[in-house]
Amino acid sequence: MTAEFESEYNELVSQIMNLPTAVQAVKLLPTAKAALLLNCSVSTLEKRRQSHKPPPPAPNYAGGVKGKEVKYLASTLIEFIQGQEISQPSPYVQVAALPLAKNAATARRSGLAAAGGRSHLMKYGSDLSQDDAAAASPFFVNQDGLLLAHCWESPSMTLDLFLDDSSDVKWLQWQDALAAVWLDESRRLAWLREADVVAPDLRKRVEADRHAALSRI
Repeated sequence: MTAEFESEYNELVSQIMNLPTAVQAVKLLPTAKAALLLNCSVSTLEKRRQSHKPPPPAPNYAGGVKGKEVKYLASTLIEFIQGQEISQPSPYVQVAALPLAKNAATARRSGLAAAGGRSHLMKYGSDLSQDDAAAASPFFVNQDGLLLAHCWESPSMTLDLFLDDSSDVKWLQWQDALAAVWLDESRRLAWLREADVVAPDLRKRVEADRHAALSRI
């Protein structure tokens, strides 16, 4: 989690924590969304699962079978973030929460800094390094892999798409994201207009990528 997204992340945690407990107890989240809520990478969460370290996946969604999706209960993730004992049935040993995820108090205090996505675009939109993990940004995608929105565009949209079972999270560098196909083309073009202001030459690189993709069809 880069500094640009800290307050947006805290806002999401706060919103999920404020959901009714009955909703938290039944809401299933895929691994990518669980990792976003825990402020860790998908690979980190997968390593914890494979090592039987908490938070445990939801009962009946623990994986172990090829092709079976791993999911987590929102209530379990919130308990883990708060450093509480996990209430769901689990064979995992109870240990303290991930240090990066223990920010429940901060989440309750923090407001939303709406410039998070724009700030990240300004910082990394012109970065050509494909190895810099910090240059990747979280985007919501639908079941067909089409991009829906940047994860931190607005608190209400973030919560709606986070809770929507038909969407998931994918981390992409800005060039790759803006060269991809979006469900709403006007949203992609809006980010390109932002890029014209804060990330010189990004539009040119994006259009070159899209032209190359079309040429391969």
